[in-house]
Parts: sequence; C-alpha cells; structure tokens
Amino acid sequence: MSDEYVFDTEAIIAYLYKEPGHEVVADLLDEVFSGETDGFLTETNACEVFYLVGRFEGVDDAPTDVSLREADRDIRALERQGLELESANWRLAAEVKADGSISLADAYAVALAYEREATLVAGADDDFDDLSLDIDLRRFREDCV
Repeated sequence: MSDEYVFDTEAIIAYLYKEPGHEVVADLLDEVFSGETDGFLTETNACEVFYLVGRFEGVDDAPTDVSLREADRDIRALERQGLELESANWRLAAEVKADGSISLADAYAVALAYEREATLVAGADDDFDDLSLDIDLRRFREDCV
C-alpha cells in the first residue's frame, strides 16, 4: 500500500450516502483530512459525483438548481477538508479504457493512481479485475450495490 489514495466515484458516493462499506472509505478519508496521507479525486470522477448527487437529490432522478448546489457543496466540502481534485494523463486513461470494459471515469482513476503510485480505493465492480497497468487496489466492499 502506498501513502496516497485515489478515490473512485463509487467510494465517494458510498461515503456521502452511507452505503455498504462507507465506514472503510470514511476511515481512509479521515487519514486524508487529518493530513496523515494525501488523497485525490480525478476531475472526471468529481464530474461523475457531481451529476450523480444532482440526480439523487433532484426530482424524479433529474437534477434541480438546488440539487446541483448540494452536489457542488459536497465536493467543495471534501476539497476544504483536504481531498485534492487532480487531472490524470488523458492518454494513459485512454489506453486503460481501450484495453478493457472499464468506465471512462474509472480509467482516469486508474491512470492517476498509476501516475502517483497511489492506492486506488474502489468498490466491488469487476472492471478493475484485469487492468493493463499495475496499481495497488483497495476494495472497500466485497459486493456490488
């Protein structure tokens, strides 16, 4: 395990909505918030968190002005506490995406974890099972939600 974490979208959503495994993510984020370690969220994953929160908090799964403000507030609160938004190398992310069935946002998370030699914090999806890059992977739950 490295001294840095990259969080995928699923980890942040689990944390915000207290889904199964959120305690593991909360403990890792506490390390980031206290300054014990560095934590990162790619801009692409932040975009995913933003629109998902906007939909979840909106009306009939559609975002509203209020729900989009809530989404913005959630991401800014994570940043204020020490989680850094960072871009990943687009070409490296594209190579990860081209090599498998992984989502584009997850490919960016993999690329950033690889670039920073950080541990990727991810859920149970099998998208991370056969990656073209060698990274440390920490699963915060064993079953998909």
